[in-house]
Amino acid sequence: MDELDTMREGVAKEYGFALYRRYSEKQAAHLLGIDLTTLKRWRRAGKTPYVNLGPRKKQYLGTHIADMMIKGADWHEA
Repeated sequence: MDELDTMREGVAKEYGFALYRRYSEKQAAHLLGIDLTTLKRWRRAGKTPYVNLGPRKKQYLGTHIADMMIKGADWHEA
């Protein structure tokens, strides 16, 4: 297990979410401690991955949430 995986597990345990569960956009924003509109803006700008389940339903894996917590909004550039 590499360092990033260890950090992801620690963050998930600390904040009480599962790494391989999908979370709604509202739940993800709550876990991240940001406004829902901020998360939507990040998604639309391509700053975060998401699971597209149709035109009106977007979800996030726990690993996506952990990565954003660890690396911030620019997690994809690190």
